[in-house]
Amino acid sequence: MQVETEATNLIAKAKKAIIEHDNSTAKQVSYEALDAGISPLEVIELGFIEGMKILGDLFEHGDIDLQEIFEASLTMNIGIDVLRPHIMSSPENACAFEDLVLGI
Repeated sequence: MQVETEATNLIAKAKKAIIEHDNSTAKQVSYEALDAGISPLEVIELGFIEGMKILGDLFEHGDIDLQEIFEASLTMNIGIDVLRPHIMSSPENACAFEDLVLGI
Protein backbone atom coordinates (compact mmCIF):
# COMPACT_ATOMS: atom_id res chain seq x y z
CA MET A 1 0.00 0.00 0.00
CA GLN A 2 2.86 2.37 0.84
CA VAL A 3 4.46 1.77 -2.58
CA GLU A 4 1.15 2.49 -4.36
CA THR A 5 0.73 5.76 -2.47
CA GLU A 6 4.31 6.76 -3.18
CA ALA A 7 3.90 5.91 -6.88
CA THR A 8 0.65 7.87 -7.06
CA ASN A 9 2.25 10.87 -5.39
CA LEU A 10 5.34 10.82 -7.61
CA ILE A 11 3.26 10.46 -10.77
CA ALA A 12 1.08 13.40 -9.70
CA LYS A 13 4.24 15.38 -9.00
CA ALA A 14 5.57 14.52 -12.48
CA LYS A 15 2.33 15.69 -14.09
CA LYS A 16 2.40 18.94 -12.12
CA ALA A 17 6.05 19.55 -13.09
CA ILE A 18 5.06 19.43 -16.76
CA ILE A 19 2.05 21.70 -16.30
CA GLU A 20 4.15 24.23 -14.39
CA HIS A 21 7.25 23.87 -16.63
CA ASP A 22 9.28 23.04 -13.52
CA ASN A 23 12.52 21.58 -14.87
CA SER A 24 14.13 20.84 -11.52
CA THR A 25 11.06 19.00 -10.21
CA ALA A 26 10.80 16.93 -13.40
CA LYS A 27 14.40 15.85 -12.94
CA GLN A 28 14.01 15.27 -9.20
CA VAL A 29 10.80 13.24 -9.52
CA SER A 30 12.45 11.05 -12.15
CA TYR A 31 15.28 10.21 -9.75
CA GLU A 32 12.83 9.66 -6.88
CA ALA A 33 10.72 7.30 -9.00
CA LEU A 34 13.79 5.26 -9.94
CA ASP A 35 14.86 5.08 -6.29
CA ALA A 36 11.36 3.93 -5.33
CA GLY A 37 11.37 1.19 -7.96
CA ILE A 38 8.59 2.78 -10.01
CA SER A 39 8.62 1.90 -13.69
CA PRO A 40 10.12 4.71 -15.79
CA LEU A 41 7.43 4.06 -18.38
CA GLU A 42 4.73 4.68 -15.78
CA VAL A 43 6.29 8.03 -14.90
CA ILE A 44 6.37 8.97 -18.58
CA GLU A 45 2.91 7.67 -19.52
CA LEU A 46 0.94 8.61 -16.41
CA GLY A 47 2.90 11.67 -15.34
CA PHE A 48 4.67 13.48 -18.15
CA ILE A 49 2.37 12.59 -21.05
CA GLU A 50 -0.77 13.20 -19.00
CA GLY A 51 0.60 16.63 -18.10
CA MET A 52 1.21 17.34 -21.78
CA LYS A 53 -2.35 16.23 -22.55
CA ILE A 54 -3.73 18.73 -20.07
CA LEU A 55 -1.67 21.50 -21.65
CA GLY A 56 -2.76 20.35 -25.12
CA ASP A 57 -6.40 20.66 -24.07
CA LEU A 58 -5.75 24.14 -22.68
CA PHE A 59 -4.04 25.12 -25.94
CA GLU A 60 -6.91 23.73 -27.98
CA HIS A 61 -9.33 25.92 -26.01
CA GLY A 62 -7.11 28.99 -26.44
CA ASP A 63 -6.20 29.21 -22.76
CA ILE A 64 -2.42 28.97 -23.29
CA ASP A 65 -0.13 29.74 -26.20
CA LEU A 66 2.24 27.56 -28.17
CA GLN A 67 5.27 28.82 -26.24
CA GLU A 68 3.96 27.08 -23.12
CA ILE A 69 3.71 23.79 -25.02
CA PHE A 70 7.35 24.16 -26.10
CA GLU A 71 8.46 24.97 -22.56
CA ALA A 72 6.60 21.93 -21.20
CA SER A 73 8.16 19.68 -23.83
CA LEU A 74 11.62 20.84 -22.74
CA THR A 75 10.67 20.07 -19.14
CA MET A 76 9.47 16.62 -20.16
CA ASN A 77 12.74 15.96 -22.00
CA ILE A 78 14.72 16.81 -18.87
CA GLY A 79 12.77 14.19 -16.92
CA ILE A 80 13.01 11.62 -19.70
CA ASP A 81 16.78 12.14 -19.94
CA VAL A 82 17.06 10.82 -16.38
CA LEU A 83 14.79 7.84 -17.13
CA ARG A 84 16.14 6.95 -20.59
CA PRO A 85 19.13 4.79 -19.51
CA HIS A 86 16.87 2.73 -17.26
CA ILE A 87 14.35 2.17 -20.02
CA MET A 88 16.99 1.24 -22.56
CA SER A 89 18.32 -1.45 -20.26
CA SER A 90 14.88 -2.99 -19.75
CA PRO A 91 13.00 -5.33 -22.10
CA GLU A 92 10.30 -2.68 -22.60
CA ASN A 93 11.81 0.31 -24.35
CA ALA A 94 8.73 1.92 -25.86
CA CYS A 95 5.38 3.05 -24.58
CA ALA A 96 2.11 3.64 -26.41
CA PHE A 97 -0.37 6.37 -25.66
CA GLU A 98 -3.53 6.24 -27.76
CA ASP A 99 -2.17 6.63 -31.31
CA LEU A 100 1.27 7.89 -30.20
CA VAL A 101 4.16 5.50 -29.75
CA LEU A 102 7.16 6.84 -27.88
CA GLY A 103 10.44 5.04 -28.43
CA ILE A 104 13.07 5.90 -25.91
